[in-house]
Amino acid sequence: MALAGAFAGVGLGATLGGRSGAAPAPAPPLRPLGAADAILSGAALALFASPHLFGHVSPASSASGPPREINRFDRKMRDFAVGHRSAAGRELLDTISATTLTATVLAPVGVLAATDLPHKWERDLPVVMEATALSLGVSVAIKHVVHRSRPVDRFCADEKGEAPCRKDTRLSFYSGHTTAAFAAAVAMGTIADHHGLEHRRWIWGTQLALATTTGALRVMSDQHFATDVIVGMLTGSLVGWLVPALHKPGESRAPSPAVHRRAPAALAAVPVAVRSGSAIAVTAGVPAGGGVYFGLRWHGR
Repeated sequence: MALAGAFAGVGLGATLGGRSGAAPAPAPPLRPLGAADAILSGAALALFASPHLFGHVSPASSASGPPREINRFDRKMRDFAVGHRSAAGRELLDTISATTLTATVLAPVGVLAATDLPHKWERDLPVVMEATALSLGVSVAIKHVVHRSRPVDRFCADEKGEAPCRKDTRLSFYSGHTTAAFAAAVAMGTIADHHGLEHRRWIWGTQLALATTTGALRVMSDQHFATDVIVGMLTGSLVGWLVPALHKPGESRAPSPAVHRRAPAALAAVPVAVRSGSAIAVTAGVPAGGGVYFGLRWHGR
């Protein structure tokens, strides 16, 4: 299923990207990767490794509390999303959520492959990967600090070994699948906006739909509570926007060649005062370099 998600994501991304480049007035490329990226990448790796460096609480030593410890919102959302679905049905939805996650994360590869953007492989794609990895690393670290039980395993420690707890039982908060999906979706959408891609609205819509589907399936498969998914959505979206924003060039840039080729507009002069053989006039117009010009002219005789 993961392989199917990979092919689906790349194919869908290629369809969304089309064979078009940027808008008629192309934006400058993102800033090259530098020291800040090395720090962020190192932080992501450290966060991924943190559970192995500091250990984690074993499921058997952290039995879940009574049902009343689950907040009312999560209880109601779980009842609505899961209902009386069988264990096999939940496992199937869990597998499908991994497929939609893979499709969301790999769709940017197809989008960029189908465009004529310069520096797309050494700048645009690494930025999306950096945002996805960083958001997922934060999720992994927090999971091993909070130790919230997954809803499907909440009572496993009380079942006398008949259904032993899994190793990731206490890693519910917050959803890594949802975090990575939204980080990739928002990062790709932000880059599409920056370059003015022709189908950027479709890119945004499709990516966010896949990411939202991933989050919903995590609740429907009983792997996460609704609050786990909501926090994942917010965190992934924030990182997915922030990392590309750090790479955007400054606002100042040279005028495009089309601006230089444009003939200067004529300046209009309007007399406002005449006194003792002299005149003062307000002038206005659009210079060749763009913008608007206002000034005063004094005419003597």
